Amino acid sequence: MSGRKTLATAVFMKPLIQYLLLGLSVLAFAGGTASAANSGHMLDNIELIPGEKTSYLTLKGYFEPELFQEISVQPDESGRETLVVIPNAFINNLLIPNREFNQFPAENLIRQIQLEEDIREEAGNQVRFLVNLKISLAQEMEIALEIEKSTPRQLTFSLIPSGRLVSPDTDKAEVTDVLAQPPPEESVLLHPVFAMLAYRQPIRLNVSVLNASRHVGGAQRLAILLERQQRRRIEQRVGMRLEVVNISSVQEQMILPRTKIYYRPNMLKSAITLADIIPGEQTVEPMPLNRGTKPTTDVEIYVGQNFE
Repeated sequence: MSGRKTLATAVFMKPLIQYLLLGLSVLAFAGGTASAANSGHMLDNIELIPGEKTSYLTLKGYFEPELFQEISVQPDESGRETLVVIPNAFINNLLIPNREFNQFPAENLIRQIQLEEDIREEAGNQVRFLVNLKISLAQEMEIALEIEKSTPRQLTFSLIPSGRLVSPDTDKAEVTDVLAQPPPEESVLLHPVFAMLAYRQPIRLNVSVLNASRHVGGAQRLAILLERQQRRRIEQRVGMRLEVVNISSVQEQMILPRTKIYYRPNMLKSAITLADIIPGEQTVEPMPLNRGTKPTTDVEIYVGQNFE
């Protein structure tokens, strides 16, 4: 379904989703190091620019130049594939919902790119997070990170063909072409620090759904949508078990024209995931400190008049 989502005053549009650029001071990652908290990359688009001798693969998003040296390019022995490993990185799930795509402006260069977001907790209560790009080639090529051509808004890799074609992999399934989709008209990037903080979550996401509209049963219908129809999708994206812990209504003076979602600290990613799934227009805001919400509630959803 189509709709718009808003984070505070910013507007999220499907699929043209807009973020606020959030300025951050140095934040300490709970149980982690300071460098892990205030540094990182966020990938939100990929472009292939063909050239006669040298082509360029650019990753769009938000990047920390001081971490460029940690990126590795690992070709395999067969010349069929190259693995690009980007430490301290996340994939923007809203702008890149698919993790495989295989249609490019020059089919004789790259057959397919597979993206993988690898986030895991390690010893010492620290979190390791990286993005892998598995690049399947149409011919042997040397792929290298061009640090001088890279900026805080894009990573640039050069592709220089050696001239020998690589045999196609016939068992690859067809996938949706992400690159063929038009880029967002307006896109302000979510700082990766917020994504890092949002990802360190408990094993359960407790959600409270309150009817803030004059439509009878709005909260119940939304709870059914989340718990029964979209549970697996939500749990896969947030990495937690979804629990709707409260279904109720608000007073007449609290009726809202559109749905509003409040989230506790570290629950931004979950709130955005819910906003992306709920049809219609939503406002996503941090939960006020003075709100009398149970400590066990992570996200509050106030179902507005626009939810049918």
